Amino acid sequence: MPKWNFVAMGQAGLTGWTGKAARPVARAIARKTGRPEAQILSLIGAVFLAKTLIGFLREVNTVIAAGRTGPQPADDAPGGA
Repeated sequence: MPKWNFVAMGQAGLTGWTGKAARPVARAIARKTGRPEAQILSLIGAVFLAKTLIGFLREVNTVIAAGRTGPQPADDAPGGA
C-alpha cells in the first residue's frame, strides 16, 4: 500500500496569496519551534483547505435548502387526486 505524503497534501492548499502569506509565517514558527518549515507549511495549508471545504459545504447546503423551499404545487392543483 502506498504511503500518504501529508506534507505535499497540506501544501496543496497554499496556492496564490495563501502561499505568499504562509511562507514568512511558517519560517518564523519553524525558527521558534525547531520544526521543519515544510511541516509548518503543510499544517497551514491543511487549515486553508479545511476552511475552503467548510465554506463550500455551507454553500451547497444553502443551495439545497433554497431548492427545497422553492415553489410547491398547491394541494388543490387541477388534475390532482
